[in-house]
Amino acid sequence: MRSRLAVLALLLVASCGSPEEENEPVEQGTQILTSAKGAPIEIVVTRTTEEIARLEDARSLGGGRLLELLASDPDPHARERAAVALGRFPYPRFGDDVTVALARALEDSVSEVKRAAAFALGIRGDRSATGTLLAYCNDPDSILRARAVEAACRLDQPDTHAQLALALRDADLDVRKEAAVGTARWATDAPGARDVDRALLDALHPYRITPDSTPKSAVEAELVWRILWALGRRKAELGRGAFLEYASSSVALERLFALRGLGEIPPDPASWKAAAAALVGPRNATDWRVAYEAVVALGRFAGRAKELVATAELRKPVIEALQAGSEHRSAHVRAGTMEAVGSFPDGEDVRALLQRGRLDLSPSVRAAALRARVRISAIGDALDVLGREARDDDPVVRAAVAEAASGVADPRAAAILERLTRDPSLFVATRALEKLGKHLEVQPSVRATLHGGLAHADNGMRLSAVMGLREKPDPSDVTPLAQAYTTSKGDVAAEVAYCALQDLGMIGSDDARRVVADAVSDARPYVRYVARRVLHDSFDMDVPLTEGDVEPATPQEPPPVPGKDEPLWRFDPMVEMVTSRGTMVFELFPAEAPLHVHSFLALVEGGAYKDLTFHRVVPDFVVQGGDYRGDGNGALPWKGESLRAEFTPRKYTRGSLGMPRNDDPDSGGSQFFITHVPTPHLDGRYTIFGELRRGGEVLDQLEVGDRILSVTLLH
Repeated sequence: MRSRLAVLALLLVASCGSPEEENEPVEQGTQILTSAKGAPIEIVVTRTTEEIARLEDARSLGGGRLLELLASDPDPHARERAAVALGRFPYPRFGDDVTVALARALEDSVSEVKRAAAFALGIRGDRSATGTLLAYCNDPDSILRARAVEAACRLDQPDTHAQLALALRDADLDVRKEAAVGTARWATDAPGARDVDRALLDALHPYRITPDSTPKSAVEAELVWRILWALGRRKAELGRGAFLEYASSSVALERLFALRGLGEIPPDPASWKAAAAALVGPRNATDWRVAYEAVVALGRFAGRAKELVATAELRKPVIEALQAGSEHRSAHVRAGTMEAVGSFPDGEDVRALLQRGRLDLSPSVRAAALRARVRISAIGDALDVLGREARDDDPVVRAAVAEAASGVADPRAAAILERLTRDPSLFVATRALEKLGKHLEVQPSVRATLHGGLAHADNGMRLSAVMGLREKPDPSDVTPLAQAYTTSKGDVAAEVAYCALQDLGMIGSDDARRVVADAVSDARPYVRYVARRVLHDSFDMDVPLTEGDVEPATPQEPPPVPGKDEPLWRFDPMVEMVTSRGTMVFELFPAEAPLHVHSFLALVEGGAYKDLTFHRVVPDFVVQGGDYRGDGNGALPWKGESLRAEFTPRKYTRGSLGMPRNDDPDSGGSQFFITHVPTPHLDGRYTIFGELRRGGEVLDQLEVGDRILSVTLLH
């Protein structure tokens, strides 16, 4: 089969181009819509598209029917829809036949089919498609070029890096954007890695900031921040000059990713100065996201070069910058400042900053100050702080106690954690149980507590115990792990099962091997996949796939059909989310992620989101909520069955509404996340089903513990 791909690649005419999604604005502001309707859309429903949707949701090839539709259906829309579906069939569970069919679809006479096939090949991750994709990196269709570059970059074949880096010189800016992002997916220790970094810098050179430089277009600005983002992800020392140059840019995203890049490489005096300048002085940042990156960078610098920051000459301006951060209007910046202060050598100035954080009105800031105080304190003082704050009324602070206690190597810290495992808030208890694993060598009783957690009635607690034991698994864990695997039912049960199998693989005993071998026949496809992977990686055993592994034993419930089971949308629906911080409005994308939109709206109609919390906030990344449990472990969608991934070429920008998942791509549920900034590393890996249209100022204020008061479909 693989030789067929090689032959096919030689027969194809070459080419590389622009993604179909709309360009993101330079400042990443949200598109403002004032009506209750989103963009006009066309959802095509035929008997064939219904059939494709059923096969896709069941992850069934239908005895080859789906491959046949891609190859020869007379309707171009059906062929495009089949290509999209096949891209969501995971490799290697679905192997060469799917890859070959998608590769042949690159010869289709319709551009939309070819573009869909190229994207699908990248998402599947079968490296045998690399040669085929490279043949299209010079295609006259710039959109297909971009899709081919994106897909080939995902496959990460080191011997293709130099060829793909040539796309950074493409005549089309959108192709260059895909090439820039693609380099961040490659191993930085691969041969020629420095040449890749140089190619990125060469692509950046025309946009240097000089007194006589002309303003960049919106697309050019998007290319610049993507290059800076990629250099930062690659931890490229060669990027230092570019990071320093753009750390004073007037474009927020350029400055943000330049500061983030500086934080990824060893600091020098100019780096300290650039980060401090974003917080104090005439060039201080007006965008909280830039200020946050500045305090994060200062904390990283201090962690790597404490001897430098101990000098009076450097310490004074840096402390002044952190002082400004501690007074910032954004709680995210204040919390980030507290985390950064925890990396500095102890002193009166550091203690004064932490005291300010301790008295802050925001529980997130107080939690960050607590973690920092514990890090810089002697064990006795740290234990006093932990014991006192473990009784705080706010679960956000008590959860911070659990996180901080995990780093204090003392049996008394373990005792505090054991008490917190009985906290009435699952948000606190699950975190405390998992963090107990850090004390397995400090306190012998911890293992028994974790074994008890494996038998807990709550699956979230079971999962925390599994992850806690992962810190130092032992043969005595085999029986309780096996029982947790076999007896867990309901929500989170699959994750408990395959995580327990991974722990058993780390133990490596014969008893552990037998449990993992039995899991090869588990009814859940992803659990079977993990069992095979563990047998291969930990026990040097290869178990061949059976027909039941490829085609499910029982078909899934058919997905909803537009015009029958749900509206046949002519415009993207809009929803209003009222939170304890204010109101946000989102446009949903039923033409791109129909199952996710249907599930979300069904939950909205049933009032499922009322009074739920935002349980996770990572500044300059995401805000996450929608968990009925409140601890991040609840994920039931509208029909009680995990949602299949619906990856599309749409990119994550500011305000994207995405679907969280665990290691299994097909594990979507009721939760959702909203991005603060563009996050290219999520593109094609997490389903996007909506985008923020109003309420960006509310998104920026949301903290852990804030609540969803209501979600309503606008008409």
